[in-house]
Amino acid sequence: MSPEQRKEASELELHKRGIRINVQLHVIESDEEVELRTPQALMQRMLALWAVTGVASGGAIDCAIDGTTGDDAARYRLYLETHGLIDCLSAQERAFLFAEASPEKPVEELRTHFVEKQEALYFLAWAAGLTDKLAVPTQAANLKQVLKLFPRALEAPVRLQAALKPRRKGQLLDWSDLLYRLHWAVRHAHITGRDAPGNLNAVAVREWHQAANWLCQYEEENDWDKVSTET
Repeated sequence: MSPEQRKEASELELHKRGIRINVQLHVIESDEEVELRTPQALMQRMLALWAVTGVASGGAIDCAIDGTTGDDAARYRLYLETHGLIDCLSAQERAFLFAEASPEKPVEELRTHFVEKQEALYFLAWAAGLTDKLAVPTQAANLKQVLKLFPRALEAPVRLQAALKPRRKGQLLDWSDLLYRLHWAVRHAHITGRDAPGNLNAVAVREWHQAANWLCQYEEENDWDKVSTET
């Protein structure tokens, strides 16, 4: 599908849902212009999000890990350190897990931020082939089935790695284009003091958009914290 065809298909989807369309939004990159993240990078990003969202939501790794204090953050830190994954954390993720938040962005503010990152994890799980279907988000994601594939205690992420079946580039770009336009509609509604249109889950739209842009290496940005979701 060409960028122009994607734009047309996305605008038709918005029209069907009664969502405002900004026809001035440009087309996104073509298939030939985009290089997706590697499966290894995708798995590592999911593990980083699994750790920070697990701590933020108060859900610890299933089994007790010897040598920890029982603190959720300590358990996930030990897991990431054991498997050489600390460097996969973004600066904000590291600050949260190691409780080094600045006065300008305290730990509790980061906690709310990372609870919302469950939506990004859900989108990446779909992109990794861990879930079968993805629909325009109108409610919070349910990660219950996805999380069954993630490690328990200190085991290596072998089940997760074996389950990876990354989606085709075309599928990801279809969603990238749609989320770009959905995100504009959500932002426009917010600016004008209205509820998100089409019963959209505004948080999910934002987080899915960031995840899609990261996957497609938008603007060649490798820092997860800085991936743009401009509209």
